[in-house]
Amino acid sequence: MRLNILTLTLSSVFTIASLSASEASYDNPNMISVENASGQALKTFSTEQLKAEFPQQTYDTRTPWTKENETIVYRGPKLKDVLAKGGISDNPGIKIVAYDNFVSEIRGDEIEQFEPILAVERKCTDEDRAKSLCKGGQEFRPINMLEKGPIFVVWPYDRLPSDYVPARNSIWVFFPVALRSVQ
Repeated sequence: MRLNILTLTLSSVFTIASLSASEASYDNPNMISVENASGQALKTFSTEQLKAEFPQQTYDTRTPWTKENETIVYRGPKLKDVLAKGGISDNPGIKIVAYDNFVSEIRGDEIEQFEPILAVERKCTDEDRAKSLCKGGQEFRPINMLEKGPIFVVWPYDRLPSDYVPARNSIWVFFPVALRSVQ
């Protein structure tokens, strides 16, 4: 009995100590917040807002995890547009915090040069229609968790320098929930 109480207590202390106040609030992978360097949310967007409030960019691209000739058509707003609307566009870089607390730092020059998107949809395929993931005339569908969604930081793979793969694979962030200024 004492061992179980000790384990529960240590587990609770570790969980509380390992999460900051802002990280503890990341409870919805369908939301992404733009934050200042201290982690204070300046603006928060849902996946629906990312679709409705921003111009949509489409990339027909592969990823570091797709087969060599396989491409997927992703759609979503440019990361730099979301950063601008959130008030942190003039930064040397950002930290992207994922739902699972993975953190990736991306330089501002990378964002400017390669224009990654916050993909929230992927183009429907015949296989999607056969599995009833897309209805008749539906062109795009939400990205599910197994596909690295509901939000996925997608880059134009073939425009990236060859030394980025696999050295910079961490820039492809699955389930991002926060875009944090590094200033």
